[in-house]
Amino acid sequence: MRAWTVLATGAFMSLGGALLASQWLSAQWAAPVGGTVGALFAVITGWAKQWLDRQWEARQQLPRSIVLRNRAGRFPHVRDVTDPVPIGVHRAVTSADPTQAPRTDDLPAYIFREIDAQLGAAVRRGGMVVVVGESAAGKSRAAFEALRTQAGDHVLATPSSREVLPEVAARLSDTRRAVLWLDDLERFLGPGGLTPALVTDLTKRGGQKMVLLATMRASEYERFTSRALLTGDDADRPMWWESREVLRAAEIIHLNRLWSAVELAQAERFGDDPRIARALQQAGAFGIAETLTAGPVLVRDWQAAWAAGARPRGAALVAAAVDCRRAGVDKPVSRRLLEDLHTHYLDARGGHALRPEVIEDAWAWAVQPVHGASSLLIPSGPSGQDPHYLAFDYLIDQPTLDPVPTETWHRLLAHADAARVAQAAYWRVRTAFHAAIDSGAVDNVFLRASALADHGGYSEAIRLLTETLQALDEQPSPQDEWRTSLRHQIAFYQLRAGQIDQAETTFQGLLVEAEQSVSPGTESLNVIRHNLANCAQGRGDLPGALALFQRILSDRERHLGSDAMNTLATRLSIANIIGKMGNPARALRLTQAVVADEERALGRDHTNTLDTRHRLAHWLAETGALTAAEEQLLALVPDLTRALGAEHTTVLEARFDIARYRGRNGNTAAALHEFQEVLADWERLRGANDTGLQHARREAEDFRTRNNLE
Repeated sequence: MRAWTVLATGAFMSLGGALLASQWLSAQWAAPVGGTVGALFAVITGWAKQWLDRQWEARQQLPRSIVLRNRAGRFPHVRDVTDPVPIGVHRAVTSADPTQAPRTDDLPAYIFREIDAQLGAAVRRGGMVVVVGESAAGKSRAAFEALRTQAGDHVLATPSSREVLPEVAARLSDTRRAVLWLDDLERFLGPGGLTPALVTDLTKRGGQKMVLLATMRASEYERFTSRALLTGDDADRPMWWESREVLRAAEIIHLNRLWSAVELAQAERFGDDPRIARALQQAGAFGIAETLTAGPVLVRDWQAAWAAGARPRGAALVAAAVDCRRAGVDKPVSRRLLEDLHTHYLDARGGHALRPEVIEDAWAWAVQPVHGASSLLIPSGPSGQDPHYLAFDYLIDQPTLDPVPTETWHRLLAHADAARVAQAAYWRVRTAFHAAIDSGAVDNVFLRASALADHGGYSEAIRLLTETLQALDEQPSPQDEWRTSLRHQIAFYQLRAGQIDQAETTFQGLLVEAEQSVSPGTESLNVIRHNLANCAQGRGDLPGALALFQRILSDRERHLGSDAMNTLATRLSIANIIGKMGNPARALRLTQAVVADEERALGRDHTNTLDTRHRLAHWLAETGALTAAEEQLLALVPDLTRALGAEHTTVLEARFDIARYRGRNGNTAAALHEFQEVLADWERLRGANDTGLQHARREAEDFRTRNNLE
């Protein structure tokens, strides 16, 4: 209205300025003054018209930029949203029993969750809030219910993509009470997306109440909180830092997938809904929310579709889409790419022997909702364009999934964000990771250093990072966090190389700096403390290291959750120290528990899981279960070979352990044969001067001498 007032006044004054001047001033002054007034107001009128034109254009674009809109094409109020499914709340089954008539309401009654009070208070305060949890844990529904009860009078802005986020945020500048809803927050992080400056601009405006409410899968959140490798080249790295700072500025609320006893008791109050009653019957294995969204049903349908004559081609399309997301591709992928990838999955299961359906029937099956709820593949993208597809996120977190095939990793490195895929490959298929580095597709100093260190080249990795740090010190622009990360990684490789004193000095300095600049619950503090505990362990201070790890574990369980990769790594460190302190039986029990949790939370193909299985064999042997230890390693070596490659040092060490345990178990002839084979391969791959080979050779020679073997 101010702009329209200026426009009307300016138009009047630009036309009538001379007339008014002639009435008030002498003839000598009327013409120049009237002309000046008219010119001035003509400029003001032009500005007002341009501003109104931009606003009109923005209003025209807005309906195409937001997911939910009112009849006028503008932001709706939260209280007017009756169907939250379009903004990310999973549709529920329409009937728990296919023989029953379907219900007309897609969403069952909301059931109390223990985070509700914390979440509601955060919404009332305003600012940025992120609900973190596994897929189909009920994150979006809990967040929406908090909005409905605490911010019903706010307008709701739901940007459709990262690219339109700044435009949508700008439209909120004159809104007194607003919510910016970002379901699957990772989609809005990165170039052109959410930045710390934008968060500050939205949440610190005087006289306004702004809530930035987001959801995020736990595995995506962990990318920015773990001691994970940085992704991207030099141009992309600032985006990673910005995304991490966005999360640091937010209030993080964790939601568990499995429901607590209190929550289950609340659910029983709604047992007259057969869908909830059926979900309660399965509450021991599944969360109520995942059952209501038909997650387990979709998994069973997908598995059954592989049968010959069923829907094997559709199952292969779903497998390809699932593995795209597991490999780090978080955007919808094209139909062409999925059709290109799916043939490998189909052939691996039997190909034509499965009597696969035609491709159109496969697509129709894959996108068909089950019981009125979600579908295996979810179409995405504007109408009128070729659709892209995302796999239903519940499928991605299944612990029984086969490892992503090496062929898929290599194809995605050529079709997607190479750095993002390479980082994911580091934890799953190290051979694909090295191929990306060797090809030059990923030019990132951290990833390149990790590739060197992975082959034992700690000194080369340290040199590379040190040169980068020195070059950075010569630049005038402040890049303190970048320098801090380089110093941290240099110290980490020094620790791995046995340079404990240098590493410990650096970590102590980093901890002092971090404690002065970040809040106590920040994970970066525990990353440094974890490495200091490893330094203490390396110096032989096992009780001191154990006490440090136990404090870190308590903090990580509280802030990251029990299933986070770093939490599980701390549990393994505690088990190892307890074993070294003379209690291998307890170390074995603790390690067995970590293996089970890592296989469920990270997957059997995650390299951390493989490392823990190796430690499990060690503690089996230390407790006298030598046959079980050997069997554990015989099952592990093929998995290690697939993940790391036959030439990796870890594979050689596992093979050497097989020989070691065979010898200790009395099978001297088989042990000697295995020693000879692995030592020959070790020397061929690493050279005769390799330190690890020299230690292994001395142990094998001692074994030969003790047993009087030729």
